[in-house]
Amino acid sequence: MQYPHYREELLAMLATDQQEVRACSKAYRRAPSAPATCDLRDEFVQHSQERVARALKILDEIGAPTVHNIGADGSQALSVLALHARISTMRVVLRAFEASFRDDPSSVYYEAIPSLTDRILVAERRPQRFGTQWMLGADGNFFLPPVEDFQRLNRRRASYGLGKSKHPIDLTDGIPANEPPRLDTRESDQRLPTEQEYHDFVYGTLD
Repeated sequence: MQYPHYREELLAMLATDQQEVRACSKAYRRAPSAPATCDLRDEFVQHSQERVARALKILDEIGAPTVHNIGADGSQALSVLALHARISTMRVVLRAFEASFRDDPSSVYYEAIPSLTDRILVAERRPQRFGTQWMLGADGNFFLPPVEDFQRLNRRRASYGLGKSKHPIDLTDGIPANEPPRLDTRESDQRLPTEQEYHDFVYGTLD
């Protein structure tokens, strides 16, 4: 590995990022419109922007988010950090992953491409392609924002190493014990978000 110190830095940033994600999720489930929840989300947005700005500097330094440069987990960490960035930044990171994938699919954490692609599309109010993005509805249940050509969803996922689309797991409190079987995603799981659901989803990501 060419840049092990950058890998370690990215993994550390990701660990902090995920701690804050879980804290925001817990607060949102308890009281979505409470002032304390809004303050927590604003802090998360600020911290995310700081982490992503640093991740972009690392990307500039290493040239490509490849396994050779920062390891498979470092490559994954960079992509997850980018999911909490603004759309313009997500595009920069997505292009870097796509370029590495074109050069050599095995050289990069290419599972990042569907997630970044879908995140951008949903934020732009367009149908997603891989069904990676679910929203939490006002009723407390997850739903799937519309997917382009749903019948070919799993075929597109397979081309990037993703398994069959299934209902998400709520990881707010960690991986649940005795997890029940996850249901296959159905076309009927799709719906358009309400304005409030949409704005909660894109909070801090619009340019």
